Amino acid sequence: MITVDILNFLLFLTPNWLLSEIHNAEVILREDSSIDDFIDVVQGNRQYIKCLFVYNKIDTINIEDVDRIAKQKNNVVISCAWDLNLDYLLDRSWEDLDLLRIYTKKKGFAPDFVDPMICRNGSTVETFCLMVHQEMRKNFK
Repeated sequence: MITVDILNFLLFLTPNWLLSEIHNAEVILREDSSIDDFIDVVQGNRQYIKCLFVYNKIDTINIEDVDRIAKQKNNVVISCAWDLNLDYLLDRSWEDLDLLRIYTKKKGFAPDFVDPMICRNGSTVETFCLMVHQEMRKNFK
């Protein structure tokens, strides 16, 4: 967004000692920006992460409200009492967290499909070896 670039430029030109002395100010922006954009630029320490909103007890409200909530971005509607949508919540959590199941196999045995190792997508073989044991990385071929 161009507003953030302009705000960053203005703050770059302003000396740090002056910024630390400002306790109250009136700011006028002549562009389409939100208060969040302004705070992000002034603070310079904001990090945003993904969020998944889970709404429970959908069995207590009408279907129109459930439909409206479910159609919004990053929302999942469930009912623990009726076991509704719990599988979808689990799948969506795995998808949003970007996790992988890695099934291990001992030499001469069948793969263990019961208890997988869990890694983030993009993890390296070295990362996986360190999860199992530190010595495994040294012995890995």
